[in-house]
Amino acid sequence: MKAVYQIGLNTFRETIRSHVVYLVLLFTAILILLSVSFGEWSVFARVQVIEDFGLAAMSISGLLLAIFIGVGLLGREISSKTIYHVLAKPVSRSSFITGKFAGLLAVLVLIYIIMAVFFMATLTIMGGHVNCLIVSAIICIWMETAIIVSASVFFSTFASPVLAALFSTAFYIAGHLNDLVSVHVSAKSGIFPGIQKTIYYLIPNLEHLN
Repeated sequence: MKAVYQIGLNTFRETIRSHVVYLVLLFTAILILLSVSFGEWSVFARVQVIEDFGLAAMSISGLLLAIFIGVGLLGREISSKTIYHVLAKPVSRSSFITGKFAGLLAVLVLIYIIMAVFFMATLTIMGGHVNCLIVSAIICIWMETAIIVSASVFFSTFASPVLAALFSTAFYIAGHLNDLVSVHVSAKSGIFPGIQKTIYYLIPNLEHLN
């Protein structure tokens, strides 16, 4: 457990210094600020547009973080060969992966707190109200990002960074299309019902967190 904590702490410190984190935060802030202008031009309620764009920006940012940071984390360790120095010590592979994943989750918590505070402050200034639905939506987005991070770390254990990024993106898309698969499974129709049923039970339905 101590090894997991130390690896997680080092992962947190290493990741939080990454330029990708700050670029994603800047990207999210720009999208949230642009939603204010879109709200002025939209025929819908301004607050509703800000809410939709703000939550969508946080979801996209989480996906970018999961792919670029989650995939590149093990890749950098392997390319720099620092992973061999760690595994040469009494640290199991499962502890190493668990520590990396825990460190990434801690980074995601901090990033989503920052994005949520900025989003809710903008929403409040523009006349909106922060309620339980907004908070629960942000928590669901964080949970979705955590699932994508776990998938990206899993793929990066046996695939190159490029393939792991492609697999993670496909996992994200398939997770949001799982509702369509469930329709075919429940209707017992389709060309390949066995494959559809396998996909349905293997890939989490991310639409539940949308």
